[in-house]
Amino acid sequence: MRDVCPEVPGDLVVRDEYLGWVVKKPPPFTEIDYYGVTFDHLVPADDTDPEVLQINIIEIEDDDGAYANENLPFAVDPADFIGKKVLAVPRCCQKRKGTQDRGRVNDSVQAKDQRRQQLSL
Repeated sequence: MRDVCPEVPGDLVVRDEYLGWVVKKPPPFTEIDYYGVTFDHLVPADDTDPEVLQINIIEIEDDDGAYANENLPFAVDPADFIGKKVLAVPRCCQKRKGTQDRGRVNDSVQAKDQRRQQLSL
């Protein structure tokens, strides 16, 4: 991990990466719900609770768009995406709202930072 370069306009540094999983019945069927990345970008060093933007990369090919059509407020035609493009949707544009996203993501970043520090000792 490197620090943000203030002399580079719009510099983004990956701070954390994570996967969200959907567990289907019967187990052990699981699907990736979203892949998330947290960036250090224009966040003051003393801000311990920065705003979180969670964008879900929604899998279309495994279930022919069923998950997307269940969880998005608009219809998704799988033919528009399969083998052509990725469906990336901000959390605010989904039926389910993430009321704990900020704390969960920030806690995850802090935990990984602590592990990195311990490994570097």
